[in-house]
Amino acid sequence: MSDSASNARLLKLLQATPEQLAAVDRILAGQPLSGPFLIGMSDAARLLGLSRATLWRMIRAGRLEKVEILRGSHRLRRADVEMIAFRGARP
Repeated sequence: MSDSASNARLLKLLQATPEQLAAVDRILAGQPLSGPFLIGMSDAARLLGLSRATLWRMIRAGRLEKVEILRGSHRLRRADVEMIAFRGARP
């Protein structure tokens, strides 16, 4: 990993919300995350620190796959969102 990527990850960690830091601590401790398998668009955007519009751009670009649970009602796979959030992948 390059120095600039390492610095960007460190900066993102320093700016993380308490909820995000708690999830990172659980992952580092080897504890599985609990909760729903699908999360709403607002929750996903908050976890990633993005706007909902940026989240939809990521979906259109193929970075995330939406799951339509009812016509017009979409969710995202929690594991996909966490992979981006905790591995420092760029949107």
